[in-house]
Amino acid sequence: MKASKPIFMRILFIAAVAAFVTAAPILLATGSSAAASAAVAQPPEVTLICGAHAVSVTDTPVEPTNHIVADELERRHCNAPFEDKLRYVDAALHAGAEYAYALEQCFPRLTAALDELKARCDLAAVDSTIAFYPNRRPMFSITREKAGQCIDREKACLTLYAALKRCAVKETRTARVSIPTDTVAPQVTAAENVACTRLRSRFTTRLSGSTAARKQNVALALSKINGTVLAPEEEFSFNKTVGPRTEENGFQEAKIIVAGEYVPGTGGGVCQASTTVYNCALTADLKITAARNHTLEPSYVPPSLDAMVNAGSSDLRFVNTGKTPVFIRAYADGEKACVEIYGTALPYRIVTESVVLQRGEIPDDSELIDVEHKYIDASAEKGERVRVSYGKGSVKSEGYLLYYTPDNRLIRRVRIRTDSYAAHTGVIAIAP
Repeated sequence: MKASKPIFMRILFIAAVAAFVTAAPILLATGSSAAASAAVAQPPEVTLICGAHAVSVTDTPVEPTNHIVADELERRHCNAPFEDKLRYVDAALHAGAEYAYALEQCFPRLTAALDELKARCDLAAVDSTIAFYPNRRPMFSITREKAGQCIDREKACLTLYAALKRCAVKETRTARVSIPTDTVAPQVTAAENVACTRLRSRFTTRLSGSTAARKQNVALALSKINGTVLAPEEEFSFNKTVGPRTEENGFQEAKIIVAGEYVPGTGGGVCQASTTVYNCALTADLKITAARNHTLEPSYVPPSLDAMVNAGSSDLRFVNTGKTPVFIRAYADGEKACVEIYGTALPYRIVTESVVLQRGEIPDDSELIDVEHKYIDASAEKGERVRVSYGKGSVKSEGYLLYYTPDNRLIRRVRIRTDSYAAHTGVIAIAP
């Protein structure tokens, strides 16, 4: 088994001490020289200084509290004369010990004072922060970073050791030691955060022709997404973010697609919100992890570029695969639905492409007698006809992403999906 570092250093120290004992038997046996006597009588007085902080300590003998402590103090020579302790340190350093370990063995009061100074002087770096307020101008509030400082214990012990050696040479017992600090750089700077606020993509769909209830549903869904911050490797879920499409949550009744037909349902129009988010995520180079098409071809985006959602089996999800966060601004103003994604700038521009592979014939219209006058005024003449909706043929299509360089050169074209949409009939209402 490989020895741990503390055990290895202790072995080095013991070996160094043994070598020193062999080299200087008379001094260690008597301890009665004039210099040694003076050292015992006058232990070093050291003031450690770091900026506005100072810690003073006298290297007085350490009183043992029991026999175990006494044995440890004896083994480490903590209460030996000053010059002898320095020789023990020299021997340990010569054997490969680090300065911090060697000093700690013989001068525990001094290293304890150094640790106290370190606790006072060390300052953690402060990272720049970024706050996102999508409805304000400016949208981003960024704080400045602040560098920290710390005392490197090994470097500080080298400085302290040099000061003690000077005391021995000058035969003085006082020292003022300036302890250096290292700068601690923040992990996030304001410049880096500013670089995270670039507009990466914007996508808009039109709301013209939508009822007031449908427009309100789109706006409500986007308002719940507005202000989303997606951390690196975090996944966005439309359903989790928007929540259930219920009257209790503020959603109204509008047309939805059920079994290939347009029928009234709570939350109609929310799929236009999810589709707008989807296209913005595509052109922002986010990784789509879940998206599916509608049964029927939508009117607000080309085929193979829609994202159908429902509370049960269908969700829109994507992941921020970058190393910095992305920020989502989403809103509807009655005329359009818009989503913007901010983050670090992309080295290319992404454009979506829809390719129709096959389009079937439009089926014949269906007719209904509007006895409830939902579509035709009661004053209309019998037999008057009003188109309620247009039919569409079946569609098979593919969706692509096109990547362009800043000078508008196409560098890649990637197929992302293949879809099929069912045909549906148009509806004509007839006055009874």
